[in-house]
Amino acid sequence: MSECVYVSAVVSAREGCGAALERELGRVVPLVRAEAGCARYDLHRSDSGDAFLFYEIWESDAALAAHGRTAHMAAMRAATAELVAGPAAVAIWRALDVA
Repeated sequence: MSECVYVSAVVSAREGCGAALERELGRVVPLVRAEAGCARYDLHRSDSGDAFLFYEIWESDAALAAHGRTAHMAAMRAATAELVAGPAAVAIWRALDVA
């Protein structure tokens, strides 16, 4: 069984801040994709409004933990603090062996 860690993170924009939030969130994507242990890091925007979804796959818990401590993630959190409607809804997922 894979030891990969799957993450979903939903971020909602404040009223009128969707375009600015999309720009700021998008800036971090290539930096995260270059991190050691990042297998997938995708950004999506909802059809129904200004909600954004990060879908992530990390090779290990350690890689995910290191990701949270990077300078570019700290910079992204600071740059988006006034653009978000509240804290991100983050969920950690593990694959099930159902075969």
